[in-house]
Amino acid sequence: MLNTTIRRTLIGLCTILTVLALVGVTAVAQTSSTTKQVTGTQSVTSKINGTVVFNEGGTIVARMANGELKTFHPPADLMVNVDGQDIPARELKVGTIVNGTTVTTTKSVLERTVTVNSGTVWFVNGNSVIVTMSDGNNKMFKVNKDYKFMVDGQPTDVFSLRKGMRVSGEKIVEEPLTEIAANTTFTGTLPKPKPVVAAAPAPAPAPRPTPAPAKPAAAPAPAPTPVEPAPVPEPTPARLPKTGSPLPLAGLLGMLFTAAGLGLRKLR
Repeated sequence: MLNTTIRRTLIGLCTILTVLALVGVTAVAQTSSTTKQVTGTQSVTSKINGTVVFNEGGTIVARMANGELKTFHPPADLMVNVDGQDIPARELKVGTIVNGTTVTTTKSVLERTVTVNSGTVWFVNGNSVIVTMSDGNNKMFKVNKDYKFMVDGQPTDVFSLRKGMRVSGEKIVEEPLTEIAANTTFTGTLPKPKPVVAAAPAPAPAPRPTPAPAKPAAAPAPAPTPVEPAPVPEPTPARLPKTGSPLPLAGLLGMLFTAAGLGLRKLR
């Protein structure tokens, strides 16, 4: 009795395992291919402009054109074309004017994945089919009534399948995706050196004024000559005194007449 029970139990287990092996859904051998189709593209360009005010330890602080301070952490391999020479962003000098142009491209993509499965029909019921895959495992598929399997290179619907047919089928999955790519280029200009203003030469010391030669002391003014007081004239008498006579005048007239007479004589 015990042996019969054990025998029946073992037969039951073997039957269950066999059924599970035949209809179990397991991994299958398959081939897949994925293609992408771009359905739309949009590009947006943005620009930034700023002056480096701090750069140390991979952190850059820049004063933007609107006066706002922004902090950047550029990757170690980011290069900036400064005056025609590529310089790592982490080595930018304070005062460098940096211009950045970012082109952001947004693509609408339709991703199409085609998976091809092949095997041998093991069971068909309505729109459900069990296929023994190439690796020996069974897989159940439930398909739409208009789905076509390929049998010997000919499309065949699920209702025309028969046990033992060698079939292959495609599973197509289409998924809309959005891909965003950003490309940023940076250029920079080194700060212009401040012009060196030559120091004005110190003014030459003003020459000391040569002292003027001392003027000789002025001779003392001569003492003023004492002015003798003018003699006070005596008052004129009202009448002159009778001190002369007419005789001298008469003698003078006589001499004049004598001289005139002698002159006339000579003229004759």
